Amino acid sequence: MASMVIKSLQHAATQPLLTGPLLWILTRGPADIREHLLAPFHSNILSRNSTTRTSRFIAILKFLTVYGLARRINTALNKLAWNNWCLTRQGKPFRFGGEKQELVFITGGSSGFGYEMVKRFSKVARVVVLDVQTFPPELGKLPDVYLYHCDLCDTCAVEETCAEIRKRHGDPTVLINNAGIGAAKLVLDTTNHETEKLFKVNIISHFTLIREFLPGMLRMNKGHIVTIASMASFFASPGLLDYSCSKIAALYLSEGIRAELLSRYGPAGRTICTTSIHPSWHATHILTDSTWQNIKSKGYKIDPPSNVVDVVVEQVLKGRSGRVCVPLEEEAKMGFRSWPRWWQDVVGGLMRMSGGVQLGREEVRL
Repeated sequence: MASMVIKSLQHAATQPLLTGPLLWILTRGPADIREHLLAPFHSNILSRNSTTRTSRFIAILKFLTVYGLARRINTALNKLAWNNWCLTRQGKPFRFGGEKQELVFITGGSSGFGYEMVKRFSKVARVVVLDVQTFPPELGKLPDVYLYHCDLCDTCAVEETCAEIRKRHGDPTVLINNAGIGAAKLVLDTTNHETEKLFKVNIISHFTLIREFLPGMLRMNKGHIVTIASMASFFASPGLLDYSCSKIAALYLSEGIRAELLSRYGPAGRTICTTSIHPSWHATHILTDSTWQNIKSKGYKIDPPSNVVDVVVEQVLKGRSGRVCVPLEEEAKMGFRSWPRWWQDVVGGLMRMSGGVQLGREEVRL
């Protein structure tokens, strides 16, 4: 309850529709209204230095008004940029709904985010699911859901499966690169085979699937490439270094393919949406149960997968590009890499001292 009140006050303080009119009244409004609003500053408690207090209050209002306006202008320009600098989305409209005219392709759909996405998208589209794991029986019972068993580490097998999918179902209009693996190990505790497998699943497969399905999207003048990245895209975390590197690559691929579409593929390129999703700690099977318990014991909140799925579904159904952190409050951490090196080390050290999550061996002796 207290956090909701604080958020409401913060929103009100940076809302120019509130601070702007108040500032105008206090500086240029009718004298009687101005005197009434400034009466508290002339009371017995605040009478001393009332002029100074009033000037400070007006200065704060000016700052909050300018800050609020700047934030909203920034948000509007970002929205315009993510929409490929067009007021409305270009290309043919997406047709999600009961007729299920769109085909959504999802990797890693047997559990976690992918499992929930399959169930949600099956209500408004045909869904193709690719996974190396055994599919839960209930997914096979969903209407217009097609399951393909394939190892993303085997590029030739992926290419053959994609060709079969195009032959049977047509070209997907939505590609969701969701599959991912990770291991809470230090670099020296990880084998070459483990690192190679992680990169094949977490990033190489993204390149392969984009090459397979983007040409069809360009021909149809509509498409959406969704990349399930991570907040690890912005941090090189000890014990998750290989995973962090793959998620940094996923972020760069999502932003890089957008740049190529805008600059190299003419009008058709502007019809393709790109979205990268950056979840924090969410309850999936990417880590072991003991690792999750370790994270919980440090006081970190573990959110349900549905939080991420809600964002993905909203982005796709609205045909909206973006870079989205889940929960949204995590967005403030995206600028961590732009902080001075000494401040990054201080923050990292304070987090470890306060009982931050330790992944991999806590001490290495060589």
